[in-house]
Amino acid sequence: MRKLDFAFVLPAAIALLFAGCGPALDDMRLIPVTGTVTYQGEPVLDGVIRLVPSEGTDAPVRTRKIKEGAYEFADRAAVGEGSYSVEITAYRPLEGATPNDLGMVAEEAREQYLPKQFNTHSEIDPLIVTTDDTDITKDFEL
Repeated sequence: MRKLDFAFVLPAAIALLFAGCGPALDDMRLIPVTGTVTYQGEPVLDGVIRLVPSEGTDAPVRTRKIKEGAYEFADRAAVGEGSYSVEITAYRPLEGATPNDLGMVAEEAREQYLPKQFNTHSEIDPLIVTTDDTDITKDFEL
């Protein structure tokens, strides 16, 4: 009889144990959230918007790209009922960065330019999602 390799069995057992923890997305009613993001009156062309559940909200963190000033949390990326803090980052090419054939600049050749009150120390009003919502349009004018 073969001995069990605990280096394999232990992580697998832990993964199975925690697989049932947290909210079940299949059971959660998800609400689409869309909108625009501007900074100083100009659309954020390249960025990320992150919705972090507040204490008491039983939902996962949601993250979507901002493209040409617009974002969309839809389908399986839609948002469950609750309150979410909003974190927004925006990127621009560093001076002298050269775009590739697709017109994109490598990640290391761009900088995040929004002040921390919009991301790491967000002061943006929380997004509130209720069971009465069918879909939400929320624009952020930073």
